[in-house]
Amino acid sequence: MGKLILIGAGIGAIIGWIMNISIALGLVLGAIVGGISFFLVATRNNNSLGKSDGSEQTIQIREEQLDIKKERVQTGEVKVHKEVVEEQKTFTVPIRREEMVIEAGSEEELRIPLKEEEIEIRKHPVQVNEVSISKRQIQEMEQVKETLKKETAHFDIKGDVDVKEEENETNSKQ
Repeated sequence: MGKLILIGAGIGAIIGWIMNISIALGLVLGAIVGGISFFLVATRNNNSLGKSDGSEQTIQIREEQLDIKKERVQTGEVKVHKEVVEEQKTFTVPIRREEMVIEAGSEEELRIPLKEEEIEIRKHPVQVNEVSISKRQIQEMEQVKETLKKETAHFDIKGDVDVKEEENETNSKQ
């Protein structure tokens, strides 16, 4: 009520100043208009309930509802790296060499070059395998069970009273 009176007084003072009337008179008239509008609004709210005699009262019935939210959380991680492992291996490689064969005979001096194969080792990397790494989204359905509270109206009747129940919007939703 106080808000409407103050708003009315403020508006009345502004109108009084604009119309060249005493600001005090505007304040008083505005406060009166604010008070009257409060009583009109209050009366309209009481009449909107359907009866003007004030015999009807209401009680609000509430129930809990779930607000379900999802949040992404890290559940683990995978670190992928390569590791170099040394391994001693033995290879058998056939090589050829020349031998000098001397048979008894002439005394002349002969020079014959002898040759043999030597093993030369060079290393170079060769791709032998490929590892593919990726992520994928998997959607599953999970059921959530929760107990919800719900208010209901109950009537305790004492004496000889006629009670007439009417179906309203909150009962029809259930």
